[in-house]
Amino acid sequence: MDIVNIKTSDLIAYENNPRNNEPAVDKVAESIKEFGFKIPCIITKDNVIVAGHTRRLAAIKLGLEEVPCIIADDLTPEQIKAFRLVDNKTSEFAEWDLELLEQELAELTAFDMSSFGFDESIFEDMEKEMESDLSGEYEENKESLADKFIVPPFSILDTRQGYWQDRKNIWKKIIKSDIGREEGLLGQGLLELAQKHGSNLTGTSIFDPVLTEILINWFCPAGGKVLDPFAGGSVRGLISVLLGNEYTGIDLREEQIKANYKNFNDLKTDIDLNGNDLKKPNWICEDSMNLKKVVKGEYDFMLTCPPYADLEVYSDDPRDISNMEYGDFKKNYSEIIKQAVDRLKDNAFVAIVVGEVRDKHGYYYNFVGDTIQACLDAGLKYYNECILINMAATLALRAGRQFTASRKIGKSHQNVLIFLKGNEKEIELQNYDYEFDEVAE
Repeated sequence: MDIVNIKTSDLIAYENNPRNNEPAVDKVAESIKEFGFKIPCIITKDNVIVAGHTRRLAAIKLGLEEVPCIIADDLTPEQIKAFRLVDNKTSEFAEWDLELLEQELAELTAFDMSSFGFDESIFEDMEKEMESDLSGEYEENKESLADKFIVPPFSILDTRQGYWQDRKNIWKKIIKSDIGREEGLLGQGLLELAQKHGSNLTGTSIFDPVLTEILINWFCPAGGKVLDPFAGGSVRGLISVLLGNEYTGIDLREEQIKANYKNFNDLKTDIDLNGNDLKKPNWICEDSMNLKKVVKGEYDFMLTCPPYADLEVYSDDPRDISNMEYGDFKKNYSEIIKQAVDRLKDNAFVAIVVGEVRDKHGYYYNFVGDTIQACLDAGLKYYNECILINMAATLALRAGRQFTASRKIGKSHQNVLIFLKGNEKEIELQNYDYEFDEVAE
């Protein structure tokens, strides 16, 4: 197939061309001026354009006397009509990978790509178009995912949403976990501030029951054994067994262990949500540094929320790592993680809920990063991360004054870190089968 030069004035636009080419002429002209006429026009033996109407108009704009052409003398008149339409249509099926496009544009420092329409607006227009096209499909799929997985398995978990709060309220009718933590671990000042402004805080930090339910559903085999090296309150233990699993948790405080067992004994049921006999959680009053001595057997899933350094001081026991300087805290914390990981089966997930903590000078310790490193050192693979967005509570009352005084941002999220021991394909996971809404009846 030969390329021949044809006088621009001899090229004939197809009179019934259904494609409006005018908006693209300037851009194509810029391209020809910068790079040359690299894509020939396709024409009939009578010089009628089959493909290349825009290039012809751009050539006229630039004053080019000749343009390269390919004569489609191997096509029938009907094939030419079909090809003309197909050539215009096929480009519409292509899509941009915005990340790769942005990367390519960033490397083109010698060219002003905005002349060809590659400016900030292209990303805005593409994103708007994608949002418009996908909005209906997104909402439909989101509802489907929520039906299947409780909440959509996205990296953002938003506890402020109505569906989350409704589900949380149902759980609160079943379990109580503030007993044993009435000292107000968040501090009396915050408690008084909340009460002054009518905020419903107890002064304690209670683990979110919906988050517990989600993490167990997503990452623990049904009927599996859950290990919790930093048990704290009863939420994770109660929900684990209500979902039909076994649970072992360790906490240093005897009064907390007693309160947890009281919470279990106060449950108004002796069967789990699957209709089977309710298993009793195993809360062990012990220093987690002795985990390997007091916890035997293998576990299917590790779910925990460790002390956030010295943010909440749980006791005056010198073995309590929340009492330690951060260096010692990190050392003991890493050892506890390692011992717990050693008790997991070869193929198992780990979920740890953490948040950054400031030191006495107001700088972050990098507790999230240290948690990741501790897990990597224990032989785990860093698998997923979610951001848990929390209810504002007193944050709205404090954020303005805090930001004005120090430019410190009000923190309203935690990190949910997911790690893997072994091979995820060897872990048999399936959706838990229970009718949650019936629990509240």
